[in-house]
Amino acid sequence: MIQELVEFGKRVTKGKSMALKEEPFVIDLVINEEGEFQRFIVGEKRTIETEVLTAKKGKARFLLDKSEEVLGIGEGAEKKHKLFMKKLELFRGVQSLDPIFKFYDENNENGIKKSVLLFEKLDKKAQKENMTFMVDTTRLLERDEIRNAIIEKYAKNERKLSNGKICSICGTSNSPVLDEPHGLVKMPKGQTAGCALISYNENAFESYGLKGNLNSSICRDCARNYIEGLRFLLSDGYNVEGDDKQKAHFHYNHRIKISDNTVVLFWTREDTDVLDPFSVYDTPDATEIKNLFDSVWNGKQDIGSVVDTNMFYTCTLSSAAARIAVRDWTAICLGEYKKNLAEWFQDIEMVNNTGELTYSPLKWLINATQRDKKTGEKIKADLNSRTRIGTILWNASIRGHSYKIPLEVLQYVLNRIWKKDKFSLERAALIKLVINRNTNKNMKSTLEETNTSVAYLCGRLFAVIEAMQWKAIGNVNNGVKERYFAATASQPSILGTLLTKNVPIYQHKIGGYLAKELNEIAGRISEVGSFPQRFTTIEQGEFALGYYFQRNHKKDNDNQDNINS
Repeated sequence: MIQELVEFGKRVTKGKSMALKEEPFVIDLVINEEGEFQRFIVGEKRTIETEVLTAKKGKARFLLDKSEEVLGIGEGAEKKHKLFMKKLELFRGVQSLDPIFKFYDENNENGIKKSVLLFEKLDKKAQKENMTFMVDTTRLLERDEIRNAIIEKYAKNERKLSNGKICSICGTSNSPVLDEPHGLVKMPKGQTAGCALISYNENAFESYGLKGNLNSSICRDCARNYIEGLRFLLSDGYNVEGDDKQKAHFHYNHRIKISDNTVVLFWTREDTDVLDPFSVYDTPDATEIKNLFDSVWNGKQDIGSVVDTNMFYTCTLSSAAARIAVRDWTAICLGEYKKNLAEWFQDIEMVNNTGELTYSPLKWLINATQRDKKTGEKIKADLNSRTRIGTILWNASIRGHSYKIPLEVLQYVLNRIWKKDKFSLERAALIKLVINRNTNKNMKSTLEETNTSVAYLCGRLFAVIEAMQWKAIGNVNNGVKERYFAATASQPSILGTLLTKNVPIYQHKIGGYLAKELNEIAGRISEVGSFPQRFTTIEQGEFALGYYFQRNHKKDNDNQDNINS
């Protein structure tokens, strides 16, 4: 995974010098050629390239930092300002920096001292942001002489630090392997400063006397590249304007949210326009998915040509305090990914009440295993299960039928239904998915009147009994579903009691309504024997699907929308 992140990082940096890194700033500190302070310009947050730092703690940036470093004011300012000035001294002799040294030394009364007085008048929020220097109308960090000086200093330092150690990623000694932090990346719910993918702080990580990064042997170049690649995957995207259908939001191009602290990242070895897998999970479109099916099953290339040598990479990451936990890593060829994605949409395909094919977004399927808002506040166990189940479902979507979904996912969604949460289309789709991935039953997306599974038939039978009750007495607070649905799913023999005691009462009031369907389904069950004593978890899922499809089958049940979910 690290090796592929390094290769992706090279694409992101596009050959830019390893000596430079984009850093944000808000304030321009403007001086003239004589080092006299002119004014502060406070603008929107922007970025500019400056000297790269592997870690900020105990260091100062070159020509760009906060007021403590640049002006020597604020908490712990004395030590930080000394670090900033020490960094400047390393570049003394660069002609473009002459105004800066005048600002601090020769002309300090009209330079730094004057700027300190006026800095206190700035907005308090702006005072906490980074600032950089302008001489008249030019930012110093944009001058070629200064950029070249940074690059030259970096190269000289690399040669000095070179120790001949072989990097375990690139397999060369071109860049030094040092025991230093690789860098931090911003993670959802991670610490504010960022989280580390690789870090060492205990003796347990020592091996053969090698400490920290000397143990893992990742060179500075590779460390920079994998960090830059990771940062890009976590942040790349664009703003989407709101409309009647959705709120304004930021669309991430390379990540999907699984839970509050967990995201899936994905990318390809080579740039491709095969499809946008990133939107197809969030907002699956029936036309686009049909094109995907045609491309995979019929050999059509409606969504781009497949390059067999291209690879699809994905990893699931969670923030764990100051560190990043890697939950999984997958590398498959792009053609196989497309095939697996087609299988995924076939397995979650459902026909809605209007007869249209629908495909539930991944986040809706994850939500299907969680409690509805109306049933109470979420608890910690729910949040943990969301992360675990979300990771499982993501893997199911990219690994195809060879990936067996644990039955705990089915149990989660069934528990929500038994506990009277809404039996939604997404919950039915998830049940169908788990059954298809763990058996050879190949459950369909609508009612299967030819399905001979006893569990499926029992579910259909229960739906007919419920419909008869509604026709006979209308909506009731504690009807047959509320009283017997969950129990019947595990103990189908209860249906015998309902048939002998409840159904005759309903038929007395409604006559022959649904009698044909009732007798037909009951007769098919009797052909294979009596009602079983127990249903397995898979059979409970079949029972639930039989109920769902029968209940929503418009041919037989004209007024099923009036039945409580």
